[in-house]
Amino acid sequence: MLGVHLPVGEASRLSRFTFKARQAERYRHGRILLAGDAAHLFPATGVALNAGLLDAVNLAWKLAADVHGWAPAGLLDTYHDERHLAGARTMLHTRAQVALRRGHDPAAEALREVFQELLIDEQPLRRMGALVAGSDIRYPMPGSGGHALAGTFAPDLTLHTDQGIASVAELMHAARPVLLDLADRPDLRRTAREWDDRVVIHTAKTDHRPADALLIRPDAHIAWAASIDEPADTATPALREALSGWFGTPR
Repeated sequence: MLGVHLPVGEASRLSRFTFKARQAERYRHGRILLAGDAAHLFPATGVALNAGLLDAVNLAWKLAADVHGWAPAGLLDTYHDERHLAGARTMLHTRAQVALRRGHDPAAEALREVFQELLIDEQPLRRMGALVAGSDIRYPMPGSGGHALAGTFAPDLTLHTDQGIASVAELMHAARPVLLDLADRPDLRRTAREWDDRVVIHTAKTDHRPADALLIRPDAHIAWAASIDEPADTATPALREALSGWFGTPR
């Protein structure tokens, strides 16, 4: 693979990986919260670290909200709802990996060959990549509306701002909720300013905008989105509902 000779000497450390497929029934019980290997053990390597980090990112901002006193009722319970769903999804594809690698008879070899042929095409390759990365998850989002982007990872759009070109990922560095206005909607910005001690408001333009505005949680999942040219009399109440539901009462 590397094109160079790597001499193999005496092993300094050996480990054995065995089939482990376990998931806790609940990720929260009162003041006890489970994350990472305490919450799940998967039968394939390389994904547990990703899953554990995503557990931590999901839980951290919710704990911070509770500590600082602005968490709405039930916010910590959403940690279980969301990450247990994601853990079950990870369990599904790691068990499938076991089935693919197990056995060396003609049937097993045929299964691997057919699977490899499927991954030659870009669409199934991207789908499998998102599945393994855990980025295909769409968390259930409460409230009215139900935009197709709600609950998904925010797309890393290229943004044109007054300060130059930026990306959605750069806006998330502060680990705070973000209202991203992509259509110059003063009605939405006015509503969000009531939460400006918690929510950062950005206005930008992007090519082929997916929505008029995105309300993005600190874990980069979209809590709410305004449809293209959605009228203020429906968009503003829905945004207020989402802000209250995820980030508590306004100041």
